This record gives sequence, structure tokens and C-alpha cells, in this order.
Amino acid sequence: MVLQTVDVIDCLKVIRPDYEYVFLFDHSSGHTKKRSGGLDVKDMNVGWGGSAGMNMRSTKIESHNNYLGPFHNPDDPWMVTVGQTLRHIYPKDGEDIGDDYVPPSPINLSPTEREQEKNDTVVEIPIQKRRERAKYKYELITELMDTDTGKQEGRNKLEKMKLSELQGKARAEGISIVITPTTKIKPGWSGRGIGLLAAAYARGWVDKNNIKSYQAMKYDNEDNLVKEFSLQYLLGQCADFQNEVSQLEFVCEQLGATALITPKYHAELAGEGIEYTWGFLKSIYRRYPLEKKKGKTQFEALLNQCLSRDLITKEIVRKFSRRARGYMEAYVALDINEEEEMYGTPIPHRKIEQLKKVLKSHRAAIDFDKEFIMKFVARDGFDIKEVGLDKKPAAVKSEKKNK
Repeated sequence: MVLQTVDVIDCLKVIRPDYEYVFLFDHSSGHTKKRSGGLDVKDMNVGWGGSAGMNMRSTKIESHNNYLGPFHNPDDPWMVTVGQTLRHIYPKDGEDIGDDYVPPSPINLSPTEREQEKNDTVVEIPIQKRRERAKYKYELITELMDTDTGKQEGRNKLEKMKLSELQGKARAEGISIVITPTTKIKPGWSGRGIGLLAAAYARGWVDKNNIKSYQAMKYDNEDNLVKEFSLQYLLGQCADFQNEVSQLEFVCEQLGATALITPKYHAELAGEGIEYTWGFLKSIYRRYPLEKKKGKTQFEALLNQCLSRDLITKEIVRKFSRRARGYMEAYVALDINEEEEMYGTPIPHRKIEQLKKVLKSHRAAIDFDKEFIMKFVARDGFDIKEVGLDKKPAAVKSEKKNK
């Protein structure tokens, strides 16, 4: 969807360069996919390290309100100040981070521990915890490269092989495909994500005297959230996390356009009535007998017929658009004040009642507004008998029975 939207914007800017473009998308998992490197508390560990938060972008602290907490102290070197850009990844040795701010080290470690745990170290695995496992691809390739097979195949070719193929070649060379590791790599905090605790502390949301009381999400004995000690909650209330946009919205913004996402489960607002158009077309298509849908040629012919401008007329599209706008007006009116009038016009009782309906699906208008769509399916000028819609075909009945 992002790629299609970029193409559309490129074309529109050539055709109508003086227009301001606003795109309306329905709320789906694809359209609301998180921005690459976006701010997300669920992508962060409590402490440093791990893969969580490794790609999270830096963020500027715009003001004290909605960014910094009650424990903020601008003189504390582990805390960011207003105007600085907070980085969520510790720099590696010698890495230049420019004007970005990042805590000097994990706040919950002693000075000695900070130095000892800064870089990756090799530690011995206790005997009772050692377990045999299959060798990884890179381990097999490393050993194979010292054999005639490896020299003949070459590293590039070996890396493209599946694990099972590499295991077969290793057996042929007398190389064991299993290993019992005696040591492991303990990752250091340098070059790793700072984690929830450090990020929340840097903003002044953590009481240093009770630092051990904080968890990702803390609950009491009655399963109630303890907000003051829940790091995801505290950090998630900050303005930059609250206002993080999707990838689709971000790309549109970078190209000078605006992307609006409809509320969840309310596709009747999307695309100026596009869901009604799809519901209308599906209703027509489903009424044809199964015989007309068999085979690629017949299927494409029927599809083209259903998508033709003979069925999707300008008049119908405008009526669908008008209905979608009617819902929009009702939502805006309710957002302002349900009791007041909007632009001098009272809110129609019918629209308010429609807003109260529980929608079972947000993807298909035919599910939540079938009666409205079917009026157009049986409209004047559409010959039901000509396409065999005057009665349910036997093929359709058998199809439903099989389903």
C-alpha cells in the first residue's frame, strides 16, 4: 500500500501540482503497520541488551510537559533535557553520535559492573547446564572450508545451501554435525538498546530510591495495574510515543500529503464509500451461477462485466460517497458535542442510532449495510432475469451446501 500510494502521489503532483492531497484509508493491519524504527514500548526489554529496541529511532524532547516526569533532574547526567534528542541505543566504542543524548551506561549497574559488562565476554557454561545441540550453518561452513569439499565448493556456494545439505557434506567429510558447547558469549551493553528502565529514568519517570520496584507492567494482588511502577505505561504516556504514526502516514507526510486512518471496525467511512462499491460488486458477482465462474476465461469475463462502468456508474459512486460522508458528519458531530448542533443543523436521530450499532466486520460493507447495497443491486435498469438472478441457481445451492 505504501508503494502504491507513493506512485499515486508522484502522478498527482505532475497532473495537479497545486493541490493539497489527503488520502483516507480504512483501519487494517497493513495500513496501520508500524513505522520502520518507530517508537514502541512493546519493542523494548526492561533492561539493556537483546534484539528489542535495536532499530528504534531517536526522538527529540520537545518540552517538559508530556515528555518528562516528576523525578526529572536536569543536573543528573543520566537524564535528558528539553531540546535534546534522546537516542535509544548505546554507542559502540569510538562511535560518533553527534548531538544526540544517550545515558552514559545502564543506571542500575555499579561503576565496576558497568565497566565489566560493557563489551561482549566469553563465559563458561556450568557442567550441569551443558546441552548437546545441532551445529549452526556458520559453524558447519567454517569447518567445511578446511576440507577439500569446502575449497571446491567455495564459501559463497556453501552459504546458499540448506542446513540439511551442509549436514550431508559434513558427514561425508567425517565432521560431527552436533556439538556440546562449553562456553557462550555474554553480550555487553555497548551497542545495545538502552531498554525501558534507562529510557524512563532518562525522562524522569523512575524514582531512583525504588528502582528495583519497576517492571514492564506491574500488577497488584488483585490484578490491578500499578501505573507508577509500570515502565511500558509510563513511557507510553509520553507525547512522542503517543503521537507515533504508521509507516503509511509517515511516508505520506514526507511527500507533502496526508494519510488519515479511519477508526477500527468502521469501514463505512473509508475511501469516500469504496467499501460500499466493493459490497455492491460482490453482491452482483455472488448471484451468478457457478457455471459462469468456472475456468480462467469465464471467470475473467464475469469479473470484467462486474467491474464495468455499466454497473459502477458515476451516480452510484456519488450516492455511496454521500452515505459515507453522512457517517463522517455524525461522528464529527458526536465528537464536538452530542447535545449541540453542528453548523446550525441538528444531528439526525437516525444517524445517531446507526452509530450505536455493533459492527461485526470492518472489512465488508455487505456485512453491515446489506439492505442499502441491495437496493442498488435491484435498481431500475438492471435486468435480473437476463443474468439469471430471478431465482437461486442449483449450482449456488449445492455450493453453499458443500461449504
